[in-house]
Amino acid sequence: MKIISGLLFVSLLFGLTGFAADTDTKDRHVQIEAKKNGNTVALYAHLTDCTEATITLTMSLENMTASPPVPLTVDSLGKQDLLLTTIHPTAAKKAHKYSYQYHYKIGRRLQFAPIPFTYALPYVDHEFKVLKDSADKNEHAVNWEMPNGTTVCTARSGVVACMRQDSDDSKGEKNKHEANYVVIKHEDNSFAEYCNLKKNSLLVALNQKVKANEPLGLSGGSASSPYLHFSVYYTIDGKTKKTLPVQFATKTGNATLKAGGSY
Repeated sequence: MKIISGLLFVSLLFGLTGFAADTDTKDRHVQIEAKKNGNTVALYAHLTDCTEATITLTMSLENMTASPPVPLTVDSLGKQDLLLTTIHPTAAKKAHKYSYQYHYKIGRRLQFAPIPFTYALPYVDHEFKVLKDSADKNEHAVNWEMPNGTTVCTARSGVVACMRQDSDDSKGEKNKHEANYVVIKHEDNSFAEYCNLKKNSLLVALNQKVKANEPLGLSGGSASSPYLHFSVYYTIDGKTKKTLPVQFATKTGNATLKAGGSY
């Protein structure tokens, strides 16, 4: 799914007399701000409703130098404001310009191998059918056919790293990027995303510690074919994330869930 990601292209010019007009750089979770100090420009990332993102920044520079060099990929590492790079003219008396593009994925790159773990089902006292996920490349994602209004619970303890709950429920099916969701960071720096949640139903807050089986909110992403999307992943860079195979504790023992089965 491409629910929790973003990209933006911005082009700015400045010469001996200063900057040209800026371009709107607003995005839901990650915004880039250019701060000028004389002929030097510092590019900062600001995170909103999110504490963990992997950001890849690319630039086109004419008579300018970046430090650290670009392209670059950085993890926010729990910060909501961070300096990405600083650029300055190579030859101050000549015209200079730059443009930049950034992509981001919610999450963090792995520093060590994920800890083997058996996940709880993200609901209690119910049994739901697993649907085949053919809409994207998340080969290890799990989609449960789930009535709207079902309580969605945490499958593993962690910390709330990102959330959204202001999207109109009716858009969930046609515009998947408009879904409501919660992302939980685990102790091994893997992340779990719970997507297609009911508008204004979340029961957790950013940076809140949560335990397994703790209610997160209510399902509610689609009126005609409601389902809950779940995956565990880590980021590769600002464009790519990798999902991980997940085993769940079921009534019949630990298992990798199969499409068509009910658990």
